[in-house]
Amino acid sequence: MKMRIVSVEDGIDNVGFRKMSAYARRLNSDTDVYYVPTGNVRGLYRTITMHGTSRQDDRDVRRIAEELADSDIVGFSSMTPYSDTVRKIIGDIREINPKAFIVWGGIHAIIHPEDAILHADAVCTGEGEFAFEQFYRAFCNGHDYSITPSFWFNVQGNVVKNINLPLQTAAEMDGLPYLIYQDGERIYRKGEGFVPIAVSDFVEFSGLAYNTVWSIGCPLKCTYCGNTKFIEYDKGYRRIRHSAVDYIVNEVKRAVAKHPHLSTIVFHDDSFMALPRKQLHEFAIKFKAEIGLPFAVFGVIPNYVEADKMEILLEAGLNRVRMGIQSGSERILEFYKRPTPVLRIKESTEILNRYRKFMIPPAYDIIVDCPVESRDDTLATLDLIYEMPRPFTLNIHSLRVIPNTDLALDIKALGIDIEGIQSTYLAHIPSLGNALIYLLVL
Repeated sequence: MKMRIVSVEDGIDNVGFRKMSAYARRLNSDTDVYYVPTGNVRGLYRTITMHGTSRQDDRDVRRIAEELADSDIVGFSSMTPYSDTVRKIIGDIREINPKAFIVWGGIHAIIHPEDAILHADAVCTGEGEFAFEQFYRAFCNGHDYSITPSFWFNVQGNVVKNINLPLQTAAEMDGLPYLIYQDGERIYRKGEGFVPIAVSDFVEFSGLAYNTVWSIGCPLKCTYCGNTKFIEYDKGYRRIRHSAVDYIVNEVKRAVAKHPHLSTIVFHDDSFMALPRKQLHEFAIKFKAEIGLPFAVFGVIPNYVEADKMEILLEAGLNRVRMGIQSGSERILEFYKRPTPVLRIKESTEILNRYRKFMIPPAYDIIVDCPVESRDDTLATLDLIYEMPRPFTLNIHSLRVIPNTDLALDIKALGIDIEGIQSTYLAHIPSLGNALIYLLVL
């Protein structure tokens, strides 16, 4: 049984894909792992002009499909901005090898399975490792795989929707293989086709950083966030789960052994600061002793920023945080169902600013282009930004709404038409240009 699994999105730092790929390899050694970068998240030109667009033309799509089509199972992972490219590749695979079984997973498939199932034979709607194993064994043994939990199946035009498996426990997370990381993957290069991934590719797309996730889950249920879909499937997703400290430390050690040039570790957890102090303290001790590299935490919620937690992590090597502010308007925060008062945001920025001598300036996320935002709401956000202690950087995001989600329904309830809006939750758009547009509303 030959499997080929491919990530289609900006860069090569799709942590969920790298987890799933490692597990698929455990199930079947004849599994090839591919990256199709649609752009370079680190490139200046891309930052200014190209986010959300594919650099693959029709000839590239055909070449990609020809490589993938010679397989029994082809698995895709993508976020919504790159779903058009996935659809095109699937279409060409169907022409070349109609017998190839197409599986679509990742954030787009989970958030918008109604779209993905129109093109794929199977869509994974939850945590994929254990569900995929059940599907794979049934598929290989000729059993009825259409009853596999955590999957939707397109069976001769009829969509079969199965409930999701229970979420992984901490003990089960400890038993997962480490993320795929230069373990024989191949990367698509325009004009060359798929070639073995090299150290230079990691430097080009990830710089000197290793990107990973330790904990899964988020206590909040903000309507603009894709986590709402996970919580809709299982309310337990609001509980934070994580592997043992030794597991994440050993994972990072493995990466550093492969790439000694790594100079920072980046954690993309949804709510790293919400972890209990006991776990943070154990992590800090072992990370400092066994890794000894600086690290950044890119999933910070103002509600959980506390001085003592900061001091624990700073001692371990924390050198930057990225925190979601989203808006300076109480009305908009309430509309987003984000239980973070503006006062708490201010308090959190002040706590972070206390440690400015020990860190790179923090990055703060804000959301613009919300269709219910008024001029007063915009002014409130600008006032908050003006009052926040320097230095800091801003990540400005443009809100796009997926139909039939909680956020879409809330907006429609106000009589605002969202039909035809591009399907994405948070699309990072050119910071410079968007900042100018944002200021021009004044």
